[in-house]
Amino acid sequence: MLWPFINLIQAIIVSIWTALWASIGFIIWVLTLGSQKHPMIVSHFWGPGLIWISGSRITVIGKENIVSDKNFIYCANHESLMDIPAVFTAVNVNLYFVAKRELQKIPFLGWFMTMVGMIFIDRGNKERAYESMRRAGQLIKGGKNVISFPEGTRNKDGKMRVFKRGSFIMAQAGEISVVPIAIKGAREILPSGKFKMRPGHIIVKIGQPISGESYKENVDAFANAVREKVIEMRNSI
Repeated sequence: MLWPFINLIQAIIVSIWTALWASIGFIIWVLTLGSQKHPMIVSHFWGPGLIWISGSRITVIGKENIVSDKNFIYCANHESLMDIPAVFTAVNVNLYFVAKRELQKIPFLGWFMTMVGMIFIDRGNKERAYESMRRAGQLIKGGKNVISFPEGTRNKDGKMRVFKRGSFIMAQAGEISVVPIAIKGAREILPSGKFKMRPGHIIVKIGQPISGESYKENVDAFANAVREKVIEMRNSI
């Protein structure tokens, strides 16, 4: 029964690896006089490192659908915490998260997220949430690529949850297309609930951008269209 010991060692290495690259990101931010772009480069080293630590491998399908000179919201299914390093590894552009504003107040974590330019959403009430999503859409239009897991939480049974509207409100507000991403295999490497990391194979499939132009009057239809595409892509892997 070596796995509990191996997982303990992996947890320690993951913590050290994450702290190392967060520190490097901070140093880069200071040396570049507060640039928000350059610290995000560390994600392209951090993500592959975590996959290597788990003893896993990753296959990326559809890299040709990434257009580096345009901004998009990348929407993926969410089955494990390994989804995050997998997406950072697969998508070779700087990606930003959309986070609830409460996280901005957390010492160190919130400061770092603010430093690198993460987008914060006010969920205090419907009106403020909607307005902050519209503002976030304009920020994305101004130069940020965003990664979103619109299920809102990890699905534990493999059945994809309904996609929440927030990402698609932002897409319409900023006139930004959505790139669907299907992830398969991450749950087997790191199931939800416990740190039981096992070697495995993650497949990330990147689809063609979907414009919200046809869904201007119906955000829910836009969200459902992207969800159906992600399901179709995942089933084809």
